[in-house]
Amino acid sequence: MSTVNRSIVAAVFQDESQAQQAMADLQNAGFTDDQIRYSVHKGGAGILDSLMGLGFAQEQANYYNSEFMAGRTMVTVNAGDRQQEAYDILMRNGAYDWNSRTGQTASAGSYTQTGQTDYGSNYTQTPTTEGEQKVRLREEQLQAQKQQVQAGEVGIHKDVVTEEKTLNVPVSREEVYIERNPVSGTVPADTPIGEGGETYRVPVREEQVQVTKEPVVKEEIGLGKRTVQDSQQFSDTVKREEARINQTGDVNVEGASDNTSTNQ
Repeated sequence: MSTVNRSIVAAVFQDESQAQQAMADLQNAGFTDDQIRYSVHKGGAGILDSLMGLGFAQEQANYYNSEFMAGRTMVTVNAGDRQQEAYDILMRNGAYDWNSRTGQTASAGSYTQTGQTDYGSNYTQTPTTEGEQKVRLREEQLQAQKQQVQAGEVGIHKDVVTEEKTLNVPVSREEVYIERNPVSGTVPADTPIGEGGETYRVPVREEQVQVTKEPVVKEEIGLGKRTVQDSQQFSDTVKREEARINQTGDVNVEGASDNTSTNQ
């Protein structure tokens, strides 16, 4: 594992898309943007001074800067006590580092680093079984990203509707009635018949209704939003890599896993 000051993990990618996938995996694993540094060469100066500022030894800084200037993508992670986890994520996505380059130069075999000290002559490498080669198998994984979009809009508008309504109001009125009752007796002599005609008037009244209109509140409508949890299911076709062992002759193959096929 390539570390600096026991916290910085560095790696180089030949394919920028692999570097971007490694960054996404690091973020999914809980590493923050402040911990991850992504450097891709788009022309211009190198990153030697920046690497030296991070604590890289001169030889390693020169190596990483030359890889960067050659168009490689470099990712560094301030991993704290999670160096091994960050290293595994980077390597799983096709990265290589100073130590793996050193091992490939020293021997036809493969090397893995056991020490996690500073750069320079203080790191230790232990060779694996002679002639052993490692092949990394990858697979695609579905990842979902959510974003807020406007699905629609609800508005409330008041319209004026005209309709006929009937109101029954009880009213009273006066009527004139006439009663005729027979009487007997004489008429006073000083009141001759046919003289001094009299008129009697009886006022008749009735109630009249005046209808007025007055607006009143009959209902109140509330408009608001609430969040409702739901789930949606998506499916897609993904690819994965499987190892196929081409066997020639009478060779015993041990340790083949379920996703490894053997051709003879």
